[in-house]
Amino acid sequence: MQYEVRWPDGRSVGVDSTALQDAEWTPRGPGAWDVRMAGRNHRVLLLDGPDAQGHVTLRVDGVKWTGTVADDRMLLLERMGMSVEDGALDTELLAPMPGKVLSVEVEAGDEVAEGDALLILEAMKMENVLKASRSGKVLRVDAVAGNAVEKGAVLVTFADES
Repeated sequence: MQYEVRWPDGRSVGVDSTALQDAEWTPRGPGAWDVRMAGRNHRVLLLDGPDAQGHVTLRVDGVKWTGTVADDRMLLLERMGMSVEDGALDTELLAPMPGKVLSVEVEAGDEVAEGDALLILEAMKMENVLKASRSGKVLRVDAVAGNAVEKGAVLVTFADES
């Protein structure tokens, strides 16, 4: 799997997950590792994230780093002119691309946590599990299993908690 690490100053670095797997990772506690990579030792602490948009905060060898990790899915969406941050993600789940709703995992009134599966959308011959970008109560479900949807269609609406 390919990742792209993006730093707040605009720099970005491509990272192949096999390179990370080849490193020697020694757990030192929750969210803490000693990492031996390319002949060097590093202490890595996960301070926050990654969230649904890939934002993460790490402390590497005592230096705090905040950035974004874009995975294959995020990179594909960007190449298609979309983003995981597009649309009204706080209150609505929008179809990221045209497709067919294979199944709906929630109904109005359900409480969901960030990352919970909401529905499965088949697009470009792939099954895509669309997940909640936030915790909250499902207000309305417009998606119907078996129906086709267009890009940008409202699939699930969350109760506004403001």
